[in-house]
Amino acid sequence: MAEFAVQAQDVFKSYPTGFLGLKRKPVLNGVSLCVPRGTIYGILGPNGTGKTTLLSLIANLTYPDSGTIKIFGRDVRRNPEFVKRSINICSGNPNFLWSMSVAENLTYYAMLYGYLGREKRRRVERVIDLMELKAFRNTTFDSLSTGTKQRLALAKALLSDPALLFLDEPTIGLDPDMAIKMRRIIRQVHEEQGMTILLTSHYMKEVEETCARVAFLRGGELAAEGTPDELKEQVSFKVKDPTLEDVFLELIQ
Repeated sequence: MAEFAVQAQDVFKSYPTGFLGLKRKPVLNGVSLCVPRGTIYGILGPNGTGKTTLLSLIANLTYPDSGTIKIFGRDVRRNPEFVKRSINICSGNPNFLWSMSVAENLTYYAMLYGYLGREKRRRVERVIDLMELKAFRNTTFDSLSTGTKQRLALAKALLSDPALLFLDEPTIGLDPDMAIKMRRIIRQVHEEQGMTILLTSHYMKEVEETCARVAFLRGGELAAEGTPDELKEQVSFKVKDPTLEDVFLELIQ
């Protein structure tokens, strides 16, 4: 069994820019990191530092200019079907079929994931129970509150029992009480299912409370990596009782 869920080694990525795309804009510059299996791992950084690009590369949705990426010991470029089976994504801006109910949307995605008959129904009911969506099972997506839409997005991502789950800004736009509830659900899912979670967020307190390890990207490079306590220790000589937000502010200077 592979020790790491994700291994990225010297990853470079750029995109065409300028007239006719003749120039290249670098996004990632030699990023290397290892995500231990079974952890909640935070990927942080200012906008435009390559967080989304890195997740897209790990999911094999785009390819690096150079470098290698493995999940659970397998190269993502050489094992696309394994990547598809292993990963699912929950976005902070969920988009479902607006006129369909919660149960209908989940059933639709279960079918897209290849589940039929009794197994399809079992998986749909399981995530409805897990995400406390019973009261909304017949409510159309366009009638749901923002918090319930977020829970539906996480329910959809859990249908396939992913070994590696991406949470991209999972509490963005939520009221404080709903954000706390969402974090509790994320920790519960992680503890019960033992999956590896990659989390991006602009809320430092959320990352500090949720993640076992954190990577900071700055200018397309890995600026720092470690446990929240290790990272806070790096700025403790400047700030008394530092928080992860203090680390973030120090790193982006």
